[in-house]
Amino acid sequence: MDFFRKQNWDIVGKSWLWLGISTIIIVFGMVWWGTHRLNLGIDFTGGTLLRYQLEQSLSGDRAEERQVVTQVRDILRQEGLGKAQIQISGNNQIFVRVPQLQGEKDAGTHEQTKAIEKQLHADLTTALSAKYGAVTNIGREKVGPVVGKQLRDKALYALVLGSVLILIFITIRYEFRFAVAAILALVHDVLILLAAMTVLQVELDSAFVAALLTVIGYSINDTVVIFDRIRENRKLRRTAPFEEVVNASLMQTMTRSINTTLTTLFALIALYGWGGTTIRGFALALIVGITSGAYSSVFTASPILVLWNRRTTARKGTAAARTSRAARTRGRTATAEEAAVDADVDEDELAELEDEKASASDTIRQAEAKAREEKRQTRKDRRKKSKKSRSRRF
Repeated sequence: MDFFRKQNWDIVGKSWLWLGISTIIIVFGMVWWGTHRLNLGIDFTGGTLLRYQLEQSLSGDRAEERQVVTQVRDILRQEGLGKAQIQISGNNQIFVRVPQLQGEKDAGTHEQTKAIEKQLHADLTTALSAKYGAVTNIGREKVGPVVGKQLRDKALYALVLGSVLILIFITIRYEFRFAVAAILALVHDVLILLAAMTVLQVELDSAFVAALLTVIGYSINDTVVIFDRIRENRKLRRTAPFEEVVNASLMQTMTRSINTTLTTLFALIALYGWGGTTIRGFALALIVGITSGAYSSVFTASPILVLWNRRTTARKGTAAARTSRAARTRGRTATAEEAAVDADVDEDELAELEDEKASASDTIRQAEAKAREEKRQTRKDRRKKSKKSRSRRF
């Protein structure tokens, strides 16, 4: 599909529009975060582990285990414990990890906690005893968060270290401004993902950390592909305006970005719809993050490059103007004829610059066609030389 290669849409010309859209979404999400907070799951907040044992063991069939887990989850949902985690152990034990029970927050009695446990035990007995015999409560214990403060701090340090390494690598391979644009695009993706999870109030567990790291890796990969095409096109047409080169590069890589993103999203949407409750939050985080990563690679990283280049060019223009004024001050003794000649030269240079502002897409295509023509001519010359050498032999 070569549709986008034939287009010359001015994406980078609307850089402030794309960055403004991202800023509005991020600000809205951060305000919502400040008022509603993230919906942290048991892995972050801790809870209570309830253990039950069946008189008869399960057969070990996966389908039977899923059926039991579904029955237990329905019971927990009726008790208002829909966030609970359920695990089958040893084919005859059920571990139910629920959020911190209400009675445990008080230093006094635990009557409310005991009432919830008693009702849960009765419901499990009613639902499972006919097939698996008596259901015995074999104990409970309070457990702390799996992802504690120390682990969260280490994850943050790892994220910062990874960003620094990415910054160094892209600076060496490309330029410093490319590296900064890539890192800002990653920050954009993280903030968009957190904003979406806050607004949707999706329960976050340890799988969310894995989804976040996956999104970062996916996004930087797409961004680097675009940067690589920008570098190749700059070599083909060094005199073309930088904005035109970036815009043409985006058109050339747009098909690849869309195809890669859509094929990934198809699998994630299926996982979200039919993957079960336990991984639905993980799949949703990947859907939001990968969509945001595809957007940021085209509409965030590249516009940042263009705006950076504009600022650099403006500074160079200001410095050149100052140098020109100083030269005119020192050269006041020049004759009127020399000044007229200089003016003609300046007009010629301006005319050349205007000619060079042709579409970078066209100039890059011309350069590629010229390179192909040179290769064909080289092959023709080689064939002629080969024929001459054979004719001399005979």
